[in-house]
Amino acid sequence: MRALILAISLACCASARADFVQDLHAKYSQTKDAVVKKAFGNFYSVVHGNDVVYINEDLTILINGDVVDLKANRSLTSALREANRPKFDPTDLRESDAIKMGSGPRRIFVFSDPDCPFCRQLQAELGKLQNVSVYVLPLPLTGLHPNAATVAESIWCAADRSTAWNGYLLRGLKPADKACSNPLERNAALAAKYRVLGTPAIVFEDGSVIPGAVSAASIEARLASLAKK
Repeated sequence: MRALILAISLACCASARADFVQDLHAKYSQTKDAVVKKAFGNFYSVVHGNDVVYINEDLTILINGDVVDLKANRSLTSALREANRPKFDPTDLRESDAIKMGSGPRRIFVFSDPDCPFCRQLQAELGKLQNVSVYVLPLPLTGLHPNAATVAESIWCAADRSTAWNGYLLRGLKPADKACSNPLERNAALAAKYRVLGTPAIVFEDGSVIPGAVSAASIEARLASLAKK
């Protein structure tokens, strides 16, 4: 993914002309904090947070959606989102706010919602990793899963958190209802700071993020590439 982002950046993202940016800001003041670069043809990409739109030079056409390079079969929009996603400061990742699983010198942090079906898929893949310490940061998205916060807190308050987490996600074993001090609000604040808008999301020790339920092989490949740096 990093190579893809770099290739797209070099190929299609030259600096925007100054008068276009000035005209854009004058007409749409909300773009003043956006990253504006030449994208393709006479269109510029405008990236603000997780939002990506494309506007032509005379400000008469706006494209809001996934733009695909058919020749390369690559999504320019997805690449721009990834390229402009803030990297985590590793010091912000607190092991004490996570449920540890596995052991090894390599570490990954995973934002996960216990009621997210994609998180369940990823949890099964995480169990295949070798020599990796996995730190699950519970992040219940109650807008999608109203009971997730209660489940996450009950798991956090269990005597064996990792067993309770795996039991619920992999086997549907509901934990006994419990309440105690927990890191759910801190995890939500951390996710908001780095624009983690969905689960699951894997954070590596260099601060890079892979969203979604990826395979154990993909995680291993990323860990291997980091070890070579």
